[in-house]
Amino acid sequence: MLKADFEKSIGPVIRSRPWDSIASRASSPRFTYWLKTLGKFTSTQILVQAVGVASGILLVRTLDQRQYAYFTIAFAMMSTMNILADSGIGAGLSSIGGRVWQDPDRLGQLINTAMRLRRYLGTISIVAVTPLLIWMLIRNGASKPYAGIITLAVLFSLSCELASGVLSVVPRLHSQIGRVQKLDLIGALCRLVVLCAAYFLFLNAAVAVCATLFSVFIQYLLLRRWVGDSINTTAPVNSEDRSEILKIVRSQAPNAVFYCVQGQIAIWLIGIFGSTKNVAEIGALGRLGIMFAVISSIMTSIVLPGFARCQSPTQLRRRYFQILGAFGVFGLSLIVLARLFPSELLWILGSKYSHLRGQLLLMMTLTAFSSLIAAMWSLNSTKAWIKFSWFNIPATVATQVVLLTLLDISTLDGVLWFGILSLVPTLLLNIGLSYRGLIGKTGSPQTA
Repeated sequence: MLKADFEKSIGPVIRSRPWDSIASRASSPRFTYWLKTLGKFTSTQILVQAVGVASGILLVRTLDQRQYAYFTIAFAMMSTMNILADSGIGAGLSSIGGRVWQDPDRLGQLINTAMRLRRYLGTISIVAVTPLLIWMLIRNGASKPYAGIITLAVLFSLSCELASGVLSVVPRLHSQIGRVQKLDLIGALCRLVVLCAAYFLFLNAAVAVCATLFSVFIQYLLLRRWVGDSINTTAPVNSEDRSEILKIVRSQAPNAVFYCVQGQIAIWLIGIFGSTKNVAEIGALGRLGIMFAVISSIMTSIVLPGFARCQSPTQLRRRYFQILGAFGVFGLSLIVLARLFPSELLWILGSKYSHLRGQLLLMMTLTAFSSLIAAMWSLNSTKAWIKFSWFNIPATVATQVVLLTLLDISTLDGVLWFGILSLVPTLLLNIGLSYRGLIGKTGSPQTA
């Protein structure tokens, strides 16, 4: 009798055990679907990044420091021109495309309108940045003809990048994740194949940039063929779309200019004030930071959409700190690795860079903090917690003016410390934005 009463009394407790709930959710079709999706996405991204790392390490170990400095400068300037040529066009494409993606004619109008605007902004960015690219190459020892060859390869690569950046919106709007990943993988493999062939024949900075040109050209051709299934490629330019995109561009252009300069400021400073050897060293160390690329891809494609859909205040807080915790743990792990095993990590780059033990730790610290702050900004902007974000520009500029008087930016250590300390205003601002969004004035999270 006592046994029966005891079993009866604890029955509800046993039936409601938390691990049963967890097991139930883990075995649900929805959970299984998302687990498989995440696993497939992650494995493909790891493969893409592994191919990219192989290409990068091949260049670092094969090119002498002067040639690798030229490649670093070319790649940095191409990234700068690409960002300037966007200046909010991508945001306009996503915003309008989310409303019209099911109409092939209407989506075709949007794509052709954005393509024309991006070419226009691309021309402006080329005129503004190309002279600096040529000057930095010549300043670091490149002959004028050689600087011209590298510059032409950069400009041809940029033209393909500008077009592909617009066309790639189509498969993303149609949730064709497989095509997007296939595109990334094909591009990475094409670049690696060209570099491997050049390794046995002749490999220098110009050939390396041409390998990038070949890969982005192949991606552009594939995109042109794929989007034909989803849009009317001959649709006329839409004046309403043009006006709406230009409105976004006018509001985003100042931030785009600021952030594209900030993103490459280390290369700019060391290229202008430092030596060719320093340029190669900072470019080589940056290759080890590519380990963040996989987690950043997962963040953009899977985590952010889920965070945007979350409306429960309690769950919102939990998700926010879980995401930042994951970034923090990953970043701290890289810093610890750089502290404990610098020789092993630098072995990857080759004997030319084996002496950069202290600089490796600084680079990993810079990469970890940059990625953490980027994650915070992505989460805040996803929920539109961006009021007062404009304050970041004057605060960062003021901080950097002070740092320029305190640090020797002609050295690699000085530039790395400059990069790390320049992040302080952005970090503090994002902490404030997160607090306002999660807590707000009333003590409950804001969800808009």
